[in-house]
Amino acid sequence: MAVSSAIVVARWELMREWLNHQTDSWDLEGALERYKMVKTSEAEYRGLPSPSFEGELVILSSTEAEKTLEPAADDPPTDP
Repeated sequence: MAVSSAIVVARWELMREWLNHQTDSWDLEGALERYKMVKTSEAEYRGLPSPSFEGELVILSSTEAEKTLEPAADDPPTDP
């Protein structure tokens, strides 16, 4: 139960940062690399084949992310 409540708190804090546009401190590329390292080490420890990360999601760098256009929150979807 303590783990579940910690997960809920962490998600709430991430959502609050995202809503307040305080995402500059997020290191998504580093987090992804640490995740890959943990999963690979876990597989080696258990004697399983190493996981393949082909076809994974692409994390845009901060400059690429700034170039992508975000729809305005108040804009209704366009009907064809």
